[in-house]
Amino acid sequence: MTNVETGLLENGVPYIRGGGGRQEAVVFFGANALLRRLDKTSDPGRYVRQVSRLLPGHRFTILGYARSTFEEIVADMAASILTLPAVVLGISFGGFVAMRLAARHPELVRGLVMLVSAHRFSPGGRRIMERQFDALERGDFRSLVRENTLLFRRPWYNGLARLKLWKNGNRLTTDFREPAAILHDYRQLFGPDFKNNAQFGRRIASPTLVIGGTADQLFDRSAFEETTGLIPGAQIHLFERETHMLPIERSDEVGAAITGFLV
Repeated sequence: MTNVETGLLENGVPYIRGGGGRQEAVVFFGANALLRRLDKTSDPGRYVRQVSRLLPGHRFTILGYARSTFEEIVADMAASILTLPAVVLGISFGGFVAMRLAARHPELVRGLVMLVSAHRFSPGGRRIMERQFDALERGDFRSLVRENTLLFRRPWYNGLARLKLWKNGNRLTTDFREPAAILHDYRQLFGPDFKNNAQFGRRIASPTLVIGGTADQLFDRSAFEETTGLIPGAQIHLFERETHMLPIERSDEVGAAITGFLV
């Protein structure tokens, strides 16, 4: 694995670079990259190790978010892709961005992988998002992090996450952006424009793979299947009984599915 590099691009987008191999990939992270800046994380190597298991044989750049609307973020992402074309991996929230990038800039996307992401939330996912809005309005970072992390299928993983939250709870106010700023971005991103995701899916021409777990708390089977149906020629790979933490709990199998798709 190559050295880990972090920083800010000229347009203010935070990034982490790593991996190794001959192929290039760009990764759009989930909501965690909205809550705090990737380049300020205390352990960027952890993210690189996670993504390396998902994209074996790839050099990759993980991109964070610097602005507040999908249009602005997609413009930033298009300007940030330096090697053309690239494999684009959108994880959770990052899948929404990846869909729009692939629709607007097909010349940049050699292949699109939407991992634990769809064009819409499930009913349960909408309830989770409503609780996150409530937590942000209260400035309650502990509840916000709990909603984002206690989503594992295996109980001992959730136990470790609870322990980490308990140990690091006092650091949340310093590690995260201001709650008012996060809430502003949430309102922009998950407002009326969010409903346009489906129309962007229909415009995607790049080879696309949708990967999810049937017990995902944010996106259910029907959401994954609907998204696959929207995108012409898209493939789907569902892992039975796996949750939103599928990329961590089954990383090797997910990496194998992605590798098989990209061959």
